[in-house]
Amino acid sequence: MLKEQYSLLLVDDSEDDRLFIRRAILRQPRLRIVGEVCDGEEAISYLDGRGIYQDRQKYPLPDAMLLDLKMPKRTGHEVLQWLHGQSYDEMFIAVVSGSFLPEDVARSMAYGAHAYFKKTALKLEQEAMLREIIQRLDKAHAL
Repeated sequence: MLKEQYSLLLVDDSEDDRLFIRRAILRQPRLRIVGEVCDGEEAISYLDGRGIYQDRQKYPLPDAMLLDLKMPKRTGHEVLQWLHGQSYDEMFIAVVSGSFLPEDVARSMAYGAHAYFKKTALKLEQEAMLREIIQRLDKAHAL
């Protein structure tokens, strides 16, 4: 069954990049941000419900995660590797990275990412990315 709104976890060490994507998400009524973290270790803590993230009313599991690759503590690839051994099969994972190197794309997809997008500050490209994420979430929830 399709959902009216999908929840997102933003994982990016750049406050500026989170600001740009947050602005784009605010223009998409079918998306809402349930959490923002700034490194891979914090992303794992959020998803695992550890520390301050134990309260699932305040920090619910997201329908989708937008994940940067180049971050401190643990990289996006390390988060993807950790997720591989977990039971978050329903969560849509989109890597949103400044790198579009073929090896980063291939490695991300091999580790279980569902989509890979190049970071952009351009409004039209951000909106296209978010529309594609919504379409892919709708398709997954229609099954």
